Amino acid sequence: MKQIIKSLLFVFFLFSFIKGTAANPNAPFNLRSFDKQNPIGTNDKPYFGWYLSDADSNEIQSAYQIIISSSLINLNANKGDIWDSNKTNSRKQNYIYLEKTALKAATTYYWKVRCWDKDGNVSTYSNPANFTTGLLTNNDWTAAQWIKRDSKDNDDFTYFRKKANLPNKTIKKAIVYLSACHSYELYVNGQFVGKGFNNHYPQYSYYNAWDITALLNKNAENLLACLTHWYGGGQGRATGTRGMIIKTIIEYNDGTQTVIGSDKSWKQVQATQWLLGQPQRNGEGVGRVESVDSRKNIANWNNAKLDDSNWKNATEIGSHPTTPWTGTLRSDLTRVVEKEIKPKAIKNLGNGKYVIDLGKIYAGSFKITFKERTPGDTIKMLGGFVLNNDGTVAPKFSQSTNLSFKYIPNGANSVFNPNVYFGMRYLQVENAPNELNQNNVSFISRHFELDPSHSSFETSNEMLNKTWELMAHTLVLGAQEDFVDTPTREKGAFLLDSWSQAVPCMSVMYDRTMNMRALNEFLESQDQYWPDGRLNAVYPNVDGGRDIPDFTQAYLVWVWDYYTQTGNIEFLKSNYARLKKVADYVDTYKNESTGLIHKLKGGKGPYEFGIIDWPATMRYGYDMNVESRTVIDAYAYEDFNILSKIAEVIGNSDDKTLYGNKAEAIKKAINNNLINQNGVYIDGMNNDKNVSTHVSQHANILPYALDIVPEANKKQVIEEIKKQKMNIGMVCLRWLPESLGLADEGNHLIDLYTNPQWEGWAKTITLGGTATWESWDADTTGQSMSHPWGTVGLLAMQNYILGIKAVTPQHEKIQIKPLWFGDKLTYAKGTYPTDKGDIKVDWNYSNNKYNLKITVPNNSTAKVYLPKCGKTGTTIKFDNKEVAAIEEGNYLYLDNIGSGEHHFER
Repeated sequence: MKQIIKSLLFVFFLFSFIKGTAANPNAPFNLRSFDKQNPIGTNDKPYFGWYLSDADSNEIQSAYQIIISSSLINLNANKGDIWDSNKTNSRKQNYIYLEKTALKAATTYYWKVRCWDKDGNVSTYSNPANFTTGLLTNNDWTAAQWIKRDSKDNDDFTYFRKKANLPNKTIKKAIVYLSACHSYELYVNGQFVGKGFNNHYPQYSYYNAWDITALLNKNAENLLACLTHWYGGGQGRATGTRGMIIKTIIEYNDGTQTVIGSDKSWKQVQATQWLLGQPQRNGEGVGRVESVDSRKNIANWNNAKLDDSNWKNATEIGSHPTTPWTGTLRSDLTRVVEKEIKPKAIKNLGNGKYVIDLGKIYAGSFKITFKERTPGDTIKMLGGFVLNNDGTVAPKFSQSTNLSFKYIPNGANSVFNPNVYFGMRYLQVENAPNELNQNNVSFISRHFELDPSHSSFETSNEMLNKTWELMAHTLVLGAQEDFVDTPTREKGAFLLDSWSQAVPCMSVMYDRTMNMRALNEFLESQDQYWPDGRLNAVYPNVDGGRDIPDFTQAYLVWVWDYYTQTGNIEFLKSNYARLKKVADYVDTYKNESTGLIHKLKGGKGPYEFGIIDWPATMRYGYDMNVESRTVIDAYAYEDFNILSKIAEVIGNSDDKTLYGNKAEAIKKAINNNLINQNGVYIDGMNNDKNVSTHVSQHANILPYALDIVPEANKKQVIEEIKKQKMNIGMVCLRWLPESLGLADEGNHLIDLYTNPQWEGWAKTITLGGTATWESWDADTTGQSMSHPWGTVGLLAMQNYILGIKAVTPQHEKIQIKPLWFGDKLTYAKGTYPTDKGDIKVDWNYSNNKYNLKITVPNNSTAKVYLPKCGKTGTTIKFDNKEVAAIEEGNYLYLDNIGSGEHHFER
């Protein structure tokens, strides 16, 4: 007790000293609306966030004031004619929603914010920020029609063009609003603007907005041009129907407008260089083999000078809404970014055969300039992941996908650049007409706009660093139209794959945009297909409703992960009824006799009643014959537990109690029925209460990670988990390092990440893997070698090696507790992004001394742990002052450490 009082007095003294000398905070910065800087084409429900700038240590935001104005003039005059929040006492720094205010379509709004610190000192206002709404209702699409090229092509590549003469007026702003099924490329006056993808069901279709102000010419003829590609339904792609709608609004300084909408006056023609009748690449519908005859290219198709008088007029389908686009087109703020990279090696195998090596797997498409004097020769190409002994591409390891291409050059310089992206490392080229080298070969890498520079991770263990790099690189591979399960085999999101990628994308890449979009899409699958509360296993998709029970169960875990990272209460409130249906669906299959979940309805074939793990080899003998599976029961506990916590957050005290009681009841049933005589968990039981005799790692890691295990059994359970090393696949992967971290098994955790003799990331690396695999045995079973669900291992590296965890939502309170690794790991440092700014940790252990340096963002407080390091006593140095810390197990901690840089020593 004396130690606690002494520590609290020290913190009080520190805060008192700072209060007396505190200066006014600087203006907030990094202003975001909709989690983006100055976005365009937004919906009408904006939310706002910012970073604080305050040089004082231990600073807290006590209040904020947001002003939104219809003009910069009003904003600069502090006139919030749209909204003035006035001084609002709150620590929130993001997901502050504008309420009860109607916004206009296609309108730019300007905003700024100022903040008060903990002592009541106010900052100056931030620099102005803005957001521009998109087309908010169906009526806003007036003057635009859905158009198409009349075609029955199952691989429909179409060019669209529209010329428009603009007056001799200064253009203030010009924005294109565009939706096309399934993909498009937009050009203005020959200049590339952007790409978009709309694989959703037509009634849920998205549109994108693009600012083209700088590309237009006043008092001149201008050209809008699009290449669209419709290619039927597939895995992660609803069939939809071919069609495009585009509306361009050009505003002038004199207040007038020009509106250019798609209609029958637009010209269209088939892009005939893509030859029809090609075979499907695989059974999952990523499209057909691209066979391109460059002799049929239409040169300058996107240039205004082209004479398109012989092109046909587009066919009007109808004004919006029209069948099948019956809903309101929705704003999509996700964007694809592309980067041209060079191969690591190009090997000449002779006789025009080359193998191009990118050095690691990337998602995108090759770009090769061929110089062929004799037109008509066919160049054959084959992508891949692995080489044969003779240096050629091994088609066996193709992820069951035909990765071939055919290209016919035109007799001069022509460029091969496929339309549909794939993940691959190698490209084999046969019958190349010219030498291939670094000057004429490149690769257009593409992904959703994730930024790996938001975080960092470095340690004294080189293999540990490589596992981080492997997973961080793979996260980018999988961020495409959604969080795809592989960029090679399909173009959509599996629910559990998405969760495994989406959560580290938040804390590693600082993603919020794709997380929110994907979370909403899976809830839409419930609306569309599952009145009982289930969610689609993959969505959108060609085959409609298809679920996997434990994928549905994992959704609520993702929701709580999202809320913990973001503090977005509005998401919980607006979706509560649908979230509750997930928990109720699980509860429906509770057996009153055992108290467990029996035969949770859903799935087919090997997925029925729960997938447990996948591929089947990754179940490591899990007993799939039991009617109540321990993994399903553990997830059921967490579903009820999370629903109870969500109910508490939104103020529903009845549901908080109801689902809290359900969680405690199934926890009791799990521990009464599923622990064997050795004190560890078995795989499950049957209705007649006959139990499985098999003890899997899966059945033990979930109860441990989810805090189900009784205190008396924790030692036996963690020893069983350790004994089995890595005996799980990626479906349950998150829970293994989480269990080891919670059990303070630092040495074993390092082995899990770095021992190449065990199944795991290190073994993948030593076998030549450059991305995470679908299974640990993908090199022998032909499974995917670019499967991002293995990236979920990044979480424990941040949580237990750097030691950073959010204790309360939006990181108002954080825990910094690197595990004790002894001599197994002597230093680690890294950066972790949050809505309040970056958390930084840098610890090292040498010469029997442990040093920890941290940076806590403004408006956060931290509970900071140091290992005892085998020493007695509770004294540590905090910012060069000796203090008595509080003892907890093998650690010492100080609480309520405020913002700024702090140093600790043991």
